[in-house]
Amino acid sequence: MMLLNPKSILSLLCCVALFGCSTAFKTLSMSPEPPQVSYEGRGKAAGPMLMGAMGPMGIAVGIAIDQGIGKDIETALMESLTENQFNLVEKVAVKYPAAKSFTINSLSFKAAPGDDDLAYVTTTITIYPSQKIVCFDSEPALLDALKSSAAGWGLIADSLSNEVECKA
Repeated sequence: MMLLNPKSILSLLCCVALFGCSTAFKTLSMSPEPPQVSYEGRGKAAGPMLMGAMGPMGIAVGIAIDQGIGKDIETALMESLTENQFNLVEKVAVKYPAAKSFTINSLSFKAAPGDDDLAYVTTTITIYPSQKIVCFDSEPALLDALKSSAAGWGLIADSLSNEVECKA
């Protein structure tokens, strides 16, 4: 029976550390381009009702309501991007090990059916170098939290386990 001496064991451990972990620490980058953020919900639903009271301007007011909510969500996301980016990059790296980079194309928030206080997000991402476009749907979350905190990033990261067909 052949026993390894301490130098051989140390050399073996160094090789394992250098070469065995080289793929575990690959660099995946997220594009610095801010994604297109939108919200569709209360305002769109209120548009026809407002039209009855205000005429054609009612629909414009309804659309403006949704755009305002979308801007609130976008502001909350951008203000909390730095502290949440690592978690998102890590989840994309695990799901797509061959990826070198990715871009979040759009974040489409929508009111949950039957409950305007909840919203879910459809995230559209392009994975590079394959240029594969993938979409994910989240579970609903409180709309007020999405407009005022980092809750959106958690929702987006968790949605990566729920890939859906991208809609044109």
